[in-house]
Amino acid sequence: MAVMYKPHFTISPELLRLVTLATEARAWINSAVVDVSWLPILQRETTARLAHSSTAIEGNPLTLPEVEALARGEEIGAKAKDEQEILNALAAMNWIWNRKTGTPIKEADLLHLHRILTRKVLPDEQSGHYKTRQNRIVDHRGITVYTPPSPDKARSLTLELLEWINSRESETLHPIIVGAIAHHRLVSVHPFTDGNGRISRALSIWLLYLRGFDTHHLFALDEFFEQDRQRYYQKIQQARELDDDLSYWIEYVAKGIVETLNKVKGRILGLHISVQAQHMALTKRQEDVLRFLRDRGRVKSPDIEKALSITRARVGQIIRPLIDAGLVIREGQTRATTYRLP
Repeated sequence: MAVMYKPHFTISPELLRLVTLATEARAWINSAVVDVSWLPILQRETTARLAHSSTAIEGNPLTLPEVEALARGEEIGAKAKDEQEILNALAAMNWIWNRKTGTPIKEADLLHLHRILTRKVLPDEQSGHYKTRQNRIVDHRGITVYTPPSPDKARSLTLELLEWINSRESETLHPIIVGAIAHHRLVSVHPFTDGNGRISRALSIWLLYLRGFDTHHLFALDEFFEQDRQRYYQKIQQARELDDDLSYWIEYVAKGIVETLNKVKGRILGLHISVQAQHMALTKRQEDVLRFLRDRGRVKSPDIEKALSITRARVGQIIRPLIDAGLVIREGQTRATTYRLP
């Protein structure tokens, strides 16, 4: 069994303050009524922004509108490698969102995620496999600023990190702290030939999700890192120069999470939904109806019956509580009745 990795950090009053702010923002987002009917739209936007920002950090030149077009399946005429990196990032996020919460992260899972992120970008013998040659980190001038552990240590150090992630010690820490530590440690081990930054950021998001600190997948943390790439790299290097004391790095990540969640809150408020509906627990069928109305606009009962393969009476049972809660507007009478979102 591998020797378990032991992170070094201090939980400061500032970190506690940031974690509290992040927890409060997350609770607000998860309790917002509007996140139900608008959720799929916001999720698609978030996944595209994550794919854009994480690849942009590594130098991908595609703009956010181009990434959103790729996410919709449209052709944009960009270089094949640039497009593939985006498609891989989108696939990786979708794979993460479909993982079961509360489960340990295994070595095979991590290697599979790297394979998704580097598909058709790296040679097959490098995609999803540990590095076989020494790599190094250079700054914008081409000067080496960090030399990662050698290839013969890549697997053992990665296994040590995974053992810590899955340990009882890790389970006692807040998900923000665990995600930040895993992010820094994996990018410092640099176990792969390429794609180390992307998989380290993806691992951080994955851990937040697995540990229950998710907001319906409305979490584009990489945007915070991308908006000031130089500072992001400086913060990673700062912790190394402090003998791997991760205290300031964790505070930096926590601040990013607070800013990201506040942006999500602002986007929800910016939808200008004026209904004063009480919070309600939706059934699967009610969510299906809301998605259908979102995609189709104004519809009649026969449209819903056909789309969901249900009877007219069942449509009434499903949609009446939504009307009462103000989440659906009913207009007209009898066969001319139509339904739409507010």
